[in-house]
Amino acid sequence: MSLPDFAASCALKRTDEGAFDWFVPEGWLQGRGAWGGLVVAAHVNAAEAEQLLADPSRRIRNVSAHLFGPLPPGEATVTTTCLRAGSAMTTWQVSITGSDGQLASQAIVIAGAPRPVDERWGIAQMPNLPNWKGLPSAPVRPPIGPEFGAYFDYRPVVGIPGAQDEPKALGWLSPVGEWSQWTAGTALGIVDAWWPASYVSMAAVRPMGTVSFSAHLLVDPSTVKSEEPLAYEAWVSTTDDGFTSETRRLWAPDGRLVVENHQAIVVIK
Repeated sequence: MSLPDFAASCALKRTDEGAFDWFVPEGWLQGRGAWGGLVVAAHVNAAEAEQLLADPSRRIRNVSAHLFGPLPPGEATVTTTCLRAGSAMTTWQVSITGSDGQLASQAIVIAGAPRPVDERWGIAQMPNLPNWKGLPSAPVRPPIGPEFGAYFDYRPVVGIPGAQDEPKALGWLSPVGEWSQWTAGTALGIVDAWWPASYVSMAAVRPMGTVSFSAHLLVDPSTVKSEEPLAYEAWVSTTDDGFTSETRRLWAPDGRLVVENHQAIVVIK
């Protein structure tokens, strides 16, 4: 398996202006529905397809998605609406309805043109990790993990589920196999592939699900090397009544912050 499997699995077929068909494949389930990262990637792909027609100089910058319920395998409908096209930024609304006729998710996707700002600032720094080549891969697939985990290579450094340690994680993450290039959809989707950092603090793993998802794409994904994995870090800020607030980051090996992601993740039972 390779990234084209990931990319092909969230590829859309245009049927009309602002409308796409998506065949949600088997093999990508997380619980009763499609893995959230695949759903996020489909939202982004729809907005990006519309943006390329409207103004290709504006690339995807941010996605904020709400996942209302499980998206079953099979035919799904993806619809887009341009909420606003300003002088340098476009806002898209994307909705996905499953084969069961239920609205499964909705997202706001922001595309923006480069701004004339030469300065760069920020305090975030890539964590110090051992070289990925010397770390073993961790099998994340049934019966110990979700079935979509077979499409990715996990090399954890900190944060093993059930360790009853601090709720944080560090490691390296990449799609399995050889592939050509990162896209906005694959970069923003793969940040969801790691297990919740809450699992590190739990004595026993319990079912959890993402309620809301917001991610910033901070580089042109085509400038990130496809032959190397991304560094992954995550931590839980706090929990309340089984609702958790988790921050995730993906770093290019050259030290650039690629994606920053905030999720509300709930303990299902």
